[in-house]
Parts: sequence; structure tokens; C-alpha cells
Amino acid sequence: MALKELPSLVSTLFLILMFVLMDLSSGKAVKSRKSKEEGVERINSNCPTQPEVQENSRFPDNVIKVHLNIAHTEQVNEMAHDVSNRSLSPWDYSISEDPNRFPHVIAEASCHYTTGCLDLEGHVNYAVNSVPIKQEILVLKRKRTGCQQTYWLEKQLVTVGCTCVTPLCPHQILL
Repeated sequence: MALKELPSLVSTLFLILMFVLMDLSSGKAVKSRKSKEEGVERINSNCPTQPEVQENSRFPDNVIKVHLNIAHTEQVNEMAHDVSNRSLSPWDYSISEDPNRFPHVIAEASCHYTTGCLDLEGHVNYAVNSVPIKQEILVLKRKRTGCQQTYWLEKQLVTVGCTCVTPLCPHQILL
């Protein structure tokens, strides 16, 4: 090995070590619970061991359990609600619930106005447009098929608020 490559190798090994230590400090490793029958993992005691089904959908043995615990969500929602009422392009929230998604509950904004925004006196100004602000988020989805559970990450587009913009074309201005 050339002497020039040594610092790069040491840096790479150090980064790998740091990632491993971060993983160990943020979660618990979960040991695979193997049954004596053919070495197949049981999901729970109510589900029979089915090697042909479970073998195709097994996760690797090096699974790390992650606890997702988000604190202070009430304060964030209160602050966002306050902004939605004070905005020149106000919006309301509707709640989307899905027990097979994390987060289970997502607040989705819907604009009060599509043409026009409020002026400082609270009157509708039709020279500008109210448009939704969208954010792409990652959600963890779960699908249950019998005793099997499959998890995957999925992108979801969520409307998080509304804002005022000038129209794209001058002829769109309604006076």
C-alpha cells in the first residue's frame, strides 16, 4: 500500500467507527429470535412458522431497533396555527390519519383563497394570488399480510401553508 493512501484509509476507517458508535448510542440491537424448527424466525406466538413465506421476506440479522420519539409537537402546532391566522394568505388545517404510516397523523393546509390575498386592512386584494406551499416529506409505511409486516420509506407531498405571489401573466390580474 502506498504511503499516500494511508491518511485516506485512516480517515475512512475513523468515519466508519464514528457511524457505528452513533448507531450503538441511538438504538438497541435486536437479536433475531430463531425457533428450533428449521431456524426460521417467528413473528409472534399467534403466527405459525411458515418457512416458504418467511424466508423470502426476512430482514438481515444485523437489525437495529430505532425509537422515534418526537417531543413538543403541541407547541409546534400552536405556533403554526397562529401563523396561519395572521398570514395575508390564511389557511386551515385538515388532519390525515393512517395507522399504517409514521407519523400516524399529518396536518395538511388548505388555502382560504385561490385568487387574491388579504391586504393590511383585511380586505381581499385580487391583484395577487394565494398559492399553497408544498413540502416533500419521508414517511414510514407498513403493510400487513397475514402475520408478516413489511416496512418501507415513501415520499409524500404535504401542503404546509399558503403564501401570496404576483400572477404569472399580467392578464391574470383581476381588478
